[in-house]
Amino acid sequence: MKEDIVFRLPPVMEKEIRVLVESGDYSSEAEVIRDAFRVFLEFNPEKRMLIARELYKKESISLTRGAEIAGLDIERFKEFLKNTGIRVKTYSGTKEEMEKI
Repeated sequence: MKEDIVFRLPPVMEKEIRVLVESGDYSSEAEVIRDAFRVFLEFNPEKRMLIARELYKKESISLTRGAEIAGLDIERFKEFLKNTGIRVKTYSGTKEEMEKI
């Protein structure tokens, strides 16, 4: 079950977000936040790598998906994992089973 993330923004940020929605540039406040997070990750590739590493470590994503999130090819992602102390797991099973991981 997915949990909602609830947080408070400073009043000035709330007003700025509302203005963006009211102007028609965005359809909702959530869309503004999603766009801001996407831009944050674009300008902070180390955060994408951290996210990929931690999700892989928790076995929430596959090696392939981790590489995609990190913005690396699979071999470089494997090297990154090894350099940060994460053991690269090997899976056996069908392609469909591995994609679910």
